[in-house]
Amino acid sequence: MISLAASLLVIGSVCAKDRPNVVVLLMDDLGYGDLSCYGATKVKTPNVDQLAAAGRRFTDAHSPASVCTPSRYNLLTGRYAWRTWNGSSTLWANDPLLIDPDRFTIADLFQTQGYSTACIGKWHLGFGDRNQPGWDDILGPDYNLPLKPGPNDVGFEYFWGFPHVGQFPHIIIENDRVLNLDPNHPLKITPDKRAGFEKDYLRRPRSGLAAALGQSGPDEMFYKHKDLSDMLTDRAVRWIEEYESDQPFFLYVAHRNIHAPIIPAKRFRETSEIGPRGDFIAEMDWSVGQVVDALQRKQVLENTLLLLTSDNGGVVRYQPIEYAADHGHLINGPLRGQKTTVYEGGHRIPFIARWPKMIKAGSTSDEMIALTDMLATFSDYFEFELPDDAGEDSFSVLTALLDVPSSRPRRNVLVNDSFSSLFSIRQGPWKLILGQDGGGAGELPHLDAEQPAVQLYHLGRDIAEKDNLSKLHPDRVAQLTALLEQIRRTGRSH
Repeated sequence: MISLAASLLVIGSVCAKDRPNVVVLLMDDLGYGDLSCYGATKVKTPNVDQLAAAGRRFTDAHSPASVCTPSRYNLLTGRYAWRTWNGSSTLWANDPLLIDPDRFTIADLFQTQGYSTACIGKWHLGFGDRNQPGWDDILGPDYNLPLKPGPNDVGFEYFWGFPHVGQFPHIIIENDRVLNLDPNHPLKITPDKRAGFEKDYLRRPRSGLAAALGQSGPDEMFYKHKDLSDMLTDRAVRWIEEYESDQPFFLYVAHRNIHAPIIPAKRFRETSEIGPRGDFIAEMDWSVGQVVDALQRKQVLENTLLLLTSDNGGVVRYQPIEYAADHGHLINGPLRGQKTTVYEGGHRIPFIARWPKMIKAGSTSDEMIALTDMLATFSDYFEFELPDDAGEDSFSVLTALLDVPSSRPRRNVLVNDSFSSLFSIRQGPWKLILGQDGGGAGELPHLDAEQPAVQLYHLGRDIAEKDNLSKLHPDRVAQLTALLEQIRRTGRSH
């Protein structure tokens, strides 16, 4: 961490530089083909389309991870999540905070620049640690006590949200306390009774398996999934409306749409020709419009850099819903694979940036960028030097974002991992996958002796990853394999 004196010097140095409000809208499981501004024809997303029309749409943006927890860690820390004890998997309610409170985050960066910081929505990065009163190695933190460390300990002055979506407990947390707790009827977490899950968080099963925890307590304590989008939208809007400081703000809104269970509010049901997913996309688009309208009413929209993106690719199949693909909707557009896989459909994501003062309306960029790059990009904008142990895998994409010059290294290499820890590495248009499949949830590892052991694609000519060129370019395979090993071994990408 940097000292208070150093922070004050930094703030003084950027007073002459524009300091816009920054709002990051992180959607959940929104696929590359789920927006009409990205080519969807079976759904309409007018509010998101307006952002793209007034700003810049990126066509080669990525979450380095293809599932929830790692993508959020990547975004906030500028470091690949597979470097942590959690690896490539997701966290559950009985897991501790994944981000080390001593690690410098993007929220810390904004605080050094005098920003107010807030996180609203899906956290999915754990709460507490083994030193917290009430900690249980099997059940995790005691949710009836202050949940420390948490979002407030990694740079966010305010937090309102929920631990995850689709798993128990279904609770809302404000700062470090569960809302609507009843001291006479405490919240109880019941354990996963499957073999192996009776161990602590470092030893129980990870990749490919979700914890089957239970909950008990008063009904008033638990949200209903159908209400969750309305609830987080209302909280984000109220936070904007109630903001009174003269300082700019950094607002991170982590949405629940369009993650399963796909249960939109009643007014959105049966409004889409592609079924529940289309209804859920419409609800998400409405929510975006509400946030934009709140910024407009507050008269801060034109001095707000607004980023809209997704944590990973969309789910095409394996969820018990009416499949949108059966109605002609290409969730991930022309891309192969889906959420949890290392194919492009698992991690290439929509990314839209709007700030009329600095971003040309209706523009596009084909530069490769990643969620991991936001830390280095904003530190570049503020002319702030990151600590040596921060943003190890983050590159500045400032030029691609705002068309301003930068002397810092630009991204040319990207490492991705799947839910089952299958790795790929991309350099320029070349992408190497160190296996024969996508490594997704439910995919059993196998080796076909008659097929190449790895996959090599030229994405510039084969965005759908159909033509495996590994046998034709063994030197490229060897070079990328060595580069991946170097990035893994040294603990940083640059």
